[in-house]
Amino acid sequence: MTHSTRTIGSSPGRRAKTAAPGCLVLVVDAQQSALDLLLTATRRRMPSGSFEFPMRITTRRNGWRDGEIAVTRNAFREIERDGGFAATWQAGGHRFGLPSCLRSLLVEGRTAVVAAPAGAIAELQAICPDLRVVRLTDQLEAARGPLTPRACLRRMLGPRLAAGLETRRPAPRTEAVCFTGHWPSAVRALSETLLRIEEERERGSRRQRAARSGARAARGTLATRLS
Repeated sequence: MTHSTRTIGSSPGRRAKTAAPGCLVLVVDAQQSALDLLLTATRRRMPSGSFEFPMRITTRRNGWRDGEIAVTRNAFREIERDGGFAATWQAGGHRFGLPSCLRSLLVEGRTAVVAAPAGAIAELQAICPDLRVVRLTDQLEAARGPLTPRACLRRMLGPRLAAGLETRRPAPRTEAVCFTGHWPSAVRALSETLLRIEEERERGSRRQRAARSGARAARGTLATRLS
């Protein structure tokens, strides 16, 4: 089933977006119901407290109970006016929004995992520069073309939208998870991808701490020699 998707722009009441040190993992490119089931199974498989899977708010009534809070359209508009969303989009005639508490998780340095359409990439990257896109794909599509971040972005958004996004900021890092319809394999592949992303972030943090420590030691040595 094809979903008509468009990203909704910032509302007047939305709080100003600030860059966050955390990591946001966006899972895209499948039917929304399939993504929801996949994220639920993956969340239950991951070590406790290692990742955040924030619930989204929606006007859809019969959606994902484990990951959605259903509200009326009026309530959704009020939350949006009050700046209660980090990002919003529309699909299948329904509104969806990620709550503003997502920003707090990212400011704390947490890794959050969300499912949203590819059209939300630009808005989500604006609130979290360390955006990782995990794209579900079948074996034929994975073998058909390159899976570099730029190639994946152009395939998801189309050349025109992708070019506009690339002029504003680098393309987000993109990884492919092959999904053949076998759920256990997809859950295992997504879990391994998330753990690998977290390991990469931890290695990067260790390198940054080592660099800062080395810089402090060098400044101390220089100060001693000059005294």
